[in-house]
Amino acid sequence: MSEASKKNTEQDQAIHEYLQSLLSEVAEDEESFAEAEAAKVELTPVIKAEVSRPHEEPEKSPSVVGLDQLVAEVPDVLTQTVAEIKTDVQPEIKTETEVELQLEPEEEVPESGVPEWAESRFQCLLFNVSGLKMAVPLVKLNSVIPWDENITETPNQTDWYLGLVQHLQNQVKVIDTALLVMPENRHKVLENNSENRLGHILLVDDYKWGLACTSIGDVIWLDKDEVKWRKNKSTRAWLSGTSLEHLCAIMDTEVFAKMLTKTD
Repeated sequence: MSEASKKNTEQDQAIHEYLQSLLSEVAEDEESFAEAEAAKVELTPVIKAEVSRPHEEPEKSPSVVGLDQLVAEVPDVLTQTVAEIKTDVQPEIKTETEVELQLEPEEEVPESGVPEWAESRFQCLLFNVSGLKMAVPLVKLNSVIPWDENITETPNQTDWYLGLVQHLQNQVKVIDTALLVMPENRHKVLENNSENRLGHILLVDDYKWGLACTSIGDVIWLDKDEVKWRKNKSTRAWLSGTSLEHLCAIMDTEVFAKMLTKTD
C-alpha cells in the first residue's frame, strides 16, 4: 500500500469513528435524560415533606390552651400572641408558594427531542462534509449553489469564515462547515486540504449563511420514528439526531445559525 493510500485510509477511519461517536452520543443522551427523570421523581416526596413542616407549628396545643385560660385576665397578651402566631404562619405559606414556583420550570422538560418540522414525514438532503455524512431538512434549506471561486474574502475573520458570496439580492456569509462540526484534532488536516473539500454551498437562515460542503447527495424521506433524536443539547447543539439507516447526522440549521450569529 502506498503512503498516500495509507494516509487516506487513516483519515477515513478517523471520520468513521467520529460518526460512530455521534451515533452513540444520542443513545447516551437518552440514558442521561431517563436518569434525570428518575432522580426527579425520587426527590419529589422529599420536597413535599419539607414544605409541609411549617403547617405543624400552629398545632402546639399547650400554649394555645394556656392563652385561652388567661383571656379574661390578660386580653392584650392574647391578642398580641395570636397576631404573632398569624405573622409567623403567613411567611411560611408564602415560602411554600415560592418553592413551588421554583420547581415548575424544572418540570417543563420536553418528553422528546422531536422538532416541530419532524412531526410528520419529512425530506432531507444528504451532503458530505470532508467525509462526514450529514443531512439537512428541506424545510430549513433555502437553496444550494456550486462553490464560487470568486468568493469575496474579508480580513480579520476567524478561520472558519470564508467570505461573502452574492446570490440573488443577498450577501451570503460563507463558512467552512467542517471546521465547526469536526473535532479539533482534525482541523490541521482540513486546513491543508481546503481546495479539494469545498464543492457546494448550502444556503440557510433566509440566505444569511452559506454552509460550505464537499458534495451533495440524494434527497431522502424520513419518519420521526426512524431518527434517534437528541434530548440533551448541552454539547454539539447543532446535532438534532442521527439516522441509523442512512448513517448520517441531521443538522439543526436554526441552532447552527444562532451559534454563528453569536460569534459574528
